Amino acid sequence: MNSCESCRQQGILGYDSYGEPIFRPSDDPTVRDQPNFGLLFDIDGVLGRGATPFPQAQEAFRLLCDPDCRELRVPVAFVTNACGDASAKAKLISKWFKVTIDPDQVIQAPSPLTAYKEFHKKRVLFIGQDNTLEIAHSLGFMNAVTIEDVKAAYPLLDMARYIPEIRPLEQIDMIIMLGEPRRWETHLQLLIDLLMTNGKPDHTPAVMPEEHIPVVACNMDLVYMDQAVLPRFGHGAFLTCLQALYRQFTGHKLRYTSLLGKPSEITFRFAEHMLTVMSRRMGYTRCIDRMYFFGDNPDVDILGSNLYNNFIRRYRHVSGGSGDYAQEQRVSVADSRMFPSSAELLPQTARTIDGKSIKTVNILHFWSLLLPHSENVPCDGFVKTLVM
Repeated sequence: MNSCESCRQQGILGYDSYGEPIFRPSDDPTVRDQPNFGLLFDIDGVLGRGATPFPQAQEAFRLLCDPDCRELRVPVAFVTNACGDASAKAKLISKWFKVTIDPDQVIQAPSPLTAYKEFHKKRVLFIGQDNTLEIAHSLGFMNAVTIEDVKAAYPLLDMARYIPEIRPLEQIDMIIMLGEPRRWETHLQLLIDLLMTNGKPDHTPAVMPEEHIPVVACNMDLVYMDQAVLPRFGHGAFLTCLQALYRQFTGHKLRYTSLLGKPSEITFRFAEHMLTVMSRRMGYTRCIDRMYFFGDNPDVDILGSNLYNNFIRRYRHVSGGSGDYAQEQRVSVADSRMFPSSAELLPQTARTIDGKSIKTVNILHFWSLLLPHSENVPCDGFVKTLVM
């Protein structure tokens, strides 16, 4: 039984005249008092900076906890375009707010790849910087390789750093780019070689192929801010170079199988899936009806929320509110921003997502965006007031 069917049997979920689901209060007070919403937070710039939390965010999170301030009372997840150790980030957030945060509550740019099970056994080249193979294995990919493996198998491809010892390598089935690599020139050359030869760079193509092996890119940010005065090139800049070179060599556009990370709909769909997972872990049976996203970048966080809102509306129109995941594939969104049909996700139940741009000084009062008179709401009644 899926979560929507469970909700219908409890009298929570019905259909309006247009076939869309409507959420009705249950006669069971234990269900009625359960939250029917989930909260999504960007991390850096919203909850803290670097390794330091914002005091306002700490006080705000206390309102989301039980009276003992030990456990969250609301499904919460954290969405970032970073790509690193989710366990370390979860420990940091747990330390900030003195609550237990599980690693899968930290949704990073590549996190949705855990649902790409049809690719988990394929020979996949992962591009990134540190701990690339560890990240690949944590996502479920059992036959991951790095660019160093490609260089060792085909030493003539990188004469500037020639390695005489040859180590055999099976054909590359797929490329997943976690982030901008070091030594762009080496990676660009070898990636073009693989794309033009269907993953076998020692075979010369008779003609320039129109198709290429699947490519997934995580985090499309063109630039990022660091300590320098001007922005630094991000993964989006590397992708721009790769696309231009592929177009120049083949005359065709580079086509991505998936684009992951904010503002892609895939990331927000996965975030809803994880909110439902969190809700079930907390013992709640009420469906997620509304999501709130708190971010500080209108071009990424708010744009992503708006794009997912459009997806929800189109999905509801196509599916008639049936909750049938197969209908998601019929929504008019670019294939690169949709999960593959084989992905295993909990049903889509949210009717809307409300994206809010939060400035650091307003973190403490973020609930005023949800409640007209929230300043008069006692802390203990915060969650209950939201769900009524």
